[in-house]
Amino acid sequence: MLTVEPFSDVSLHRMLPCLRAAAPRVSDLTPGLLYMWQEGADIRFFVREDTFSVCQTAGDQISFSYPVGADPYGMVGELLEYTRENSLPLRFFAVDRDTLRVIGADERLRPVMSAFRRRWSDYIYAFSDVSTFAGRRYSGQRNHINRFTKLYGEPRVRLLSCADRPAVMAMLDEYEKEHPGRTLLEEMELAGTRRLFDAPESFGLFGACIEVEGLTAAFSIGEVCGDTLFIHVEKALRRYEGAYPAMFRGFVRLAGEMYGGKIAYVDREDDSGDPGLRTSKLQYLPVEVRDKYLVHVHSPAFAVYGRLPVLRGKGVVLTPIFERDREAYLAINTDTENNRMWGYDYREDINITQPPDADTFYESVMTDQAAGDSVNFAIRTDEDGPMIGEGIIWQFTGDGGAEIGCRVVPDYHGRGIGKEAFGMLTGFAEKTLGVRCRARCLPENTASKRMIEGNGFAATGESDGYIRFEKR
Repeated sequence: MLTVEPFSDVSLHRMLPCLRAAAPRVSDLTPGLLYMWQEGADIRFFVREDTFSVCQTAGDQISFSYPVGADPYGMVGELLEYTRENSLPLRFFAVDRDTLRVIGADERLRPVMSAFRRRWSDYIYAFSDVSTFAGRRYSGQRNHINRFTKLYGEPRVRLLSCADRPAVMAMLDEYEKEHPGRTLLEEMELAGTRRLFDAPESFGLFGACIEVEGLTAAFSIGEVCGDTLFIHVEKALRRYEGAYPAMFRGFVRLAGEMYGGKIAYVDREDDSGDPGLRTSKLQYLPVEVRDKYLVHVHSPAFAVYGRLPVLRGKGVVLTPIFERDREAYLAINTDTENNRMWGYDYREDINITQPPDADTFYESVMTDQAAGDSVNFAIRTDEDGPMIGEGIIWQFTGDGGAEIGCRVVPDYHGRGIGKEAFGMLTGFAEKTLGVRCRARCLPENTASKRMIEGNGFAATGESDGYIRFEKR
C-alpha cells in the first residue's frame, strides 16, 4: 500500500534511518539538502512499508528519487501504477550512473531516456587530500591560508550553536550586500541557508565558523552520511582574504575529529553552472565529478529521439532546433513581453543560473529532448529560413497525454503562422507519438484561444490561472 506524506520535520525525521542506511551517493538525497530546499519544490515522501521515494516538483514537472529501502523493485511497481492512475509521467531525478544501469535493466521501465547537465554534477574529494592540503598540488590553497593567518591570525574553526544565530545572520546580511544582482536560484539558496541554520539538532547537521575580532568571517554547514561528508553551505566574506580555503580545510578536519576516521570522501555538491565556482572547485582536485541524470521512462518522445523529421504545411515549416538557431532561440526566450502571454519569464526560471547567452536555452532544450521531457520544433516560413518561433510537445503523462504549445515572434503575428504550426504539431503528436493532446492559455490571450479552438480543441475549464483545452 502506497502512502503519501507531505514534507515536515516529523516526516523527515521518520525517514532519517532509511536515508542514513542508504548512504546516498548524491547530495540531493541527504536530509540536510531536502530540509534546505523544502520550499518551492513541493517535496513529499511516497512510502511503501519500509521503502520510500522523494517526490519533488520543479515548475510544472514532477519527478521522483529512485526508491531506497527494503524493496525498491516493488516500490517502482507502485510508482508506475500511481503515475498512470494520476496522469503523471514517471521521471527520476538525481540518478547516478550505477542507479541508471539498474533502471535500464528493469524491463518494466523501458524505453528509458536520460540526460545530464554538467552543472548538476557533484564534486567529490578524498578526505585525506582536503583535510591536509599536503604536497605541491595544494600549494595555492596553503598560500591563501597563510595569507589569512598573516592578516587575521590562526584560523580557528569552532562548532556553531544556537547562540551564534545573530552573528551568522548578520554575516549573511553583509554577504548579500557583497553579491547584488542575484538570480532566483541564488535567492532561494540564501533563504535555504538561513532555514538550515535552524534545523532540529536530531537531523544530525552541524555547523562551524571562523571569527575575526569577534565577527563571523566564514561558516559552513554539513552532515555525514555513510563514509561521506556532505557540505551544504560554504560562505565567507570577500574582505577576509583566504577565508574560503581556511574554512573548508578547517571544517573537514573538524568533521574528521567528530567522526573518528569514518569519513573517506567529501562532497561539495554542484557548481550551478557558475564558471568561477566551477574553476574553484576543480582547483581543489576532486577525485570524481559525479554526474547526476534526469530519467524519463515510457516517454512518447522516444519514438523520434535523434530523428526528428521536417514537417511542411501551408507557408510553415517545422524543423529540429539547430545549433545555428542559438541566437534566435535566445531572443525568443528573452522577449519578456511576448512570453508574458505564454506564461513564461526567464527571470523567474530557476534553471537560469547565469545571465543568459546564446548557449543557455539551446543547451536546456537539448537536455529536455534527450531526457524525453519534450519534442521541440523550430518554426520557419521556409526550411532554410530563420527560426521565427517554437512549437513544443511536452508535459507527457503516464496515461498517454501531452500538451501542445506554440509561440511566434511579434513580427510574424497575425499571419496565421501560429494556427498552422499548432495544427501541424497536433497532427504529429497524435499520429507519430500516439498521444492525446491538451493545451492551455491565459484567459487574456485571446489570440491563442482562437488558435487552439480553431484546431479542434474545446475548453474544459480553468485551473492554475489557465484555460484548459482538450482535442475534440
